Amino acid sequence: MSDGSSTGPVGWGRVAHLLVYVGLTVLLVLVLTGVLDWFVSPRLATRVAYNSEAYLFAVALGAWIQFGVQRTSRESRLRLGLAFGAVWALVGIGLLLSGWPSQVVTLNETAFALAVLIPYVSLRRPIPNWLLSAIPMMIALTVLAVGWSPQSWVIDQAETFGFVVLAILTFDVFDRPLLQPDATVNRWTRWTWYGFLVAEPLVVSALGTEIRTGSGATALTLEYLGRIHESFVGVLLASLVLHISIHYRSKHQLWTRTEVRRTLQNQC
Repeated sequence: MSDGSSTGPVGWGRVAHLLVYVGLTVLLVLVLTGVLDWFVSPRLATRVAYNSEAYLFAVALGAWIQFGVQRTSRESRLRLGLAFGAVWALVGIGLLLSGWPSQVVTLNETAFALAVLIPYVSLRRPIPNWLLSAIPMMIALTVLAVGWSPQSWVIDQAETFGFVVLAILTFDVFDRPLLQPDATVNRWTRWTWYGFLVAEPLVVSALGTEIRTGSGATALTLEYLGRIHESFVGVLLASLVLHISIHYRSKHQLWTRTEVRRTLQNQC
């Protein structure tokens, strides 16, 4: 019986999955070592390097959901999630205190976001509604910080808040099947949400930096949205990784059933 490891949808699914993980990891290494501009123009290298936090976020959270959440028992999942979350919290603190180059230190925001989200995605689904109430509270805290204290720690950790808010909205509001396979969601709602995640970095970047100067509400809002581009990109990439995983699993199950049926027919 063919195991589908080298041909058909299963083989291509594995290749696509591997390429995403390897590609993002290699890209992150090139950014952190400062050699990306050896391979592309300096202008493009700067744009790509700007999203280094997104690459780390997508690889780390995607891998945890795929290999931790989906392949461990319910009893051990949360314990492991809390343990790995604590590790990422220590990584974030270490980066803040390290004095290393800025392209490395900036990853502390991703580390702190992972410290929150890895335990969060490890929770049993569906989650209690009261947990989702954290979203409006975090948004309200961000709005207050932007308006009243632009130099506060909330602003310094903008990407952390962005990753957490956008990931929770994605996993438990707009695309729940990513973590809860038996959940249903309106496909137009899902794709409208992903359209928003794509559009925000493009629109804010297209508006330029001049419109962000000043102390007005519009300038401050756009400045904050400009700072959390990585959060939008990271959640998009993590969702891509998970959708490839879901597609691969469904193809694998279909492929296996087809092969078994063919074998039984041949035996008859």
